[in-house]
Amino acid sequence: MTYNPISLQPINPDPRILTLLIIGTADHVRAHILRQHSLGVAEAGSWSKLIPVPSCPGKFMCILNRIMA
Repeated sequence: MTYNPISLQPINPDPRILTLLIIGTADHVRAHILRQHSLGVAEAGSWSKLIPVPSCPGKFMCILNRIMA
């Protein structure tokens, strides 16, 4: 597994891995995660913690890696 120098997340070369990234205000990111959970897309606890977006005040991101069958 390699690491992207500008990222905190490892880059996995496995083509089955799908990485989802949400960027927005903290409230909107949380709301989107809960919506995805209620739709059965992804468990709310599977997402990363809120990460501040560098050089973008008030914006946060969350990341989810999923294996696609």
